[in-house]
Amino acid sequence: MSESVSGRLSSRGVRWPIFIALCLLAASIIYPLWFVIITSLRPNADYLQNPFGLPGEWTLDNYATLSSAYGLGRAFVNSLMVTSIAVVIVLILATIAGYALAKLPVPGTKWVTATFVSVMLIPGPVLIIPIYLLLARLGLQGYPGLILVYVATGLPFATFFLTLTFRSIPDEVIEAARIDGAGLFRTLWSIVRPMGASGIATLAVLQFLGVWNELIFAVILIRDQSLWLLTPTLATIGDRYLNDQPLVSAGLFVTASVPLVLLAFASRYIMQGLQVGVSR
Repeated sequence: MSESVSGRLSSRGVRWPIFIALCLLAASIIYPLWFVIITSLRPNADYLQNPFGLPGEWTLDNYATLSSAYGLGRAFVNSLMVTSIAVVIVLILATIAGYALAKLPVPGTKWVTATFVSVMLIPGPVLIIPIYLLLARLGLQGYPGLILVYVATGLPFATFFLTLTFRSIPDEVIEAARIDGAGLFRTLWSIVRPMGASGIATLAVLQFLGVWNELIFAVILIRDQSLWLLTPTLATIGDRYLNDQPLVSAGLFVTASVPLVLLAFASRYIMQGLQVGVSR
């Protein structure tokens, strides 16, 4: 009896510090988002009077200014289009390549995987000038070149990630599909895709976040301001000697809104996909 009581007390003693630590962690994540939202709804004069206090005046003028003066709506649509196309292409190519490396007798599988890992270790800024010169010679500046860059830079990690994911699928299931007469693409679509859905969803979210928040290539490859994506547009907010923090906060919240919604709907798949990656 005494041992069970002491065991309960010890378990509660362990849970409370963990619970407090998680609450502090959640507060450290929620507070910056709350601060950005509150700040975006304040006039700049009200913000300068008390930056960390509650708003004395509420307004949506910052969002109206972003739409009228900076073309935020057009940039939002441009970013959504480019990001969606790039992510879809990466998912299709990585799914086929990952399945081949995980389940098919591809010669030199280990060398190919090692090559992907080595490419991921190359710092991105090192490739800026060579990529720009190559695309300029090929005449691929603009959206085609930008999408090509996003696909090329995201494909090594995507293939490596899905290779690990597809290795967890039992070979017996794939062999049974072959015996039933399913071909390569039929097996890939009807068997591998549903069983690896958590990994594919996790990869889709990671790729989307990487492309959505990218700035450098979006700036140097698209010169026409009417074709700018969201991140270059937000980089032009404000003047050299003027800082309008509420206007910047409004832009930050618009930028973060799509990833937040995406993470909210895909959180369950992300946790499953990360558990698969860790287990492998």
